[in-house]
Amino acid sequence: MTTSTEQAIDTQSADDFSPANTEPQYTDYFGFKATKKFYFPDGRTYVEFDVMNEGAKARFQKLTSRDLRVQRTTGDALLKMDPGAERHALITESVTGWNLMRKSPKDESRWEHAPFDPSNLRRLLDSTDPSIVEDLEKEIRKANPWLMDEMSVEDIDKEIANLQELRQVAVEREAGKSGSAA
Repeated sequence: MTTSTEQAIDTQSADDFSPANTEPQYTDYFGFKATKKFYFPDGRTYVEFDVMNEGAKARFQKLTSRDLRVQRTTGDALLKMDPGAERHALITESVTGWNLMRKSPKDESRWEHAPFDPSNLRRLLDSTDPSIVEDLEKEIRKANPWLMDEMSVEDIDKEIANLQELRQVAVEREAGKSGSAA
């Protein structure tokens, strides 16, 4: 014996496979938007950033395009790079909001919400811990895989070398801590 609920499910399932429901559905390609959050070390403060759509990608690429100059006489090539400007351009193009507190300029014992706007974002980038900015940059790059495509093998090797140097410093620092505790 079937219940009315089971009959309704059977009818719904049959309707799902009817010819009327086999047509492809449309997708809105004019509305690509995905927002992610990056949390600061305190676990409460965060910035929101958008995964880049084609318009944001084009603006970022325009801001960070590099001129390649080749000297005809020597054949030497000159490629001017500014990683700091590229990092800031990536962040300013991507970050769309935040939950950020700051000490009140009128009374430093009080905290106030820092409103999100381009000038406050620039102020934050100019005055915050560089490791936080680098971590934010990495998260934005991870959310935009095409940014990783632009890294050459040489760039990746340099990143690996930098990480190995940082690891060595950390190993030495930790060995010093354990040696002083004994």
